[in-house]
Amino acid sequence: MDLSLNKNEHQMEIKVRKTKTTDSGTLCMLWQFYQYHQSSFDQEDVGTDGRFDIDEQYLNSVVCGEQESAAYLIFVSDQVAGFATVETTEIRGKEMPELADIFILPKYRKQGVGKFVVQHLMQAVSEQWHVAVYINDGLALKFWSNLFTQLNVALVEKVEPAETEGFHEFVITNA
Repeated sequence: MDLSLNKNEHQMEIKVRKTKTTDSGTLCMLWQFYQYHQSSFDQEDVGTDGRFDIDEQYLNSVVCGEQESAAYLIFVSDQVAGFATVETTEIRGKEMPELADIFILPKYRKQGVGKFVVQHLMQAVSEQWHVAVYINDGLALKFWSNLFTQLNVALVEKVEPAETEGFHEFVITNA
């Protein structure tokens, strides 16, 4: 499904667009920034080439539609501002989409961009969603905890115990 969503807020236009084959390089570079953020809690080092070890071949196959997942680029006023990925997962014995990754460049944080992306991706596709947050990623857990109180959803359930080790997991049921 190709999403092209717009929002005007404080003279800022936010767009979410499914990646195209020409977006592989952009997604891979943004993923390096994402890994940089994650290195503060997962303690991953860069390789001798100064880059984090990411599976660029897999990301390229996602962009080309060869996987059961999808990647989206996020734009603010026509500038690349981040990405999101959606995968199918099984939680509590039921398959559902998972907002697997969301990354917003620091310049665009705390401006409603993440909330806009989450609202539109979650409400456009499925009745229930899965979200997993690394246990050690306090910034992401704070983001999601605040966001859960603002979303137009029927229910947010914390999966206890988590089915995936090292994560806080949530099942969100749309209103």
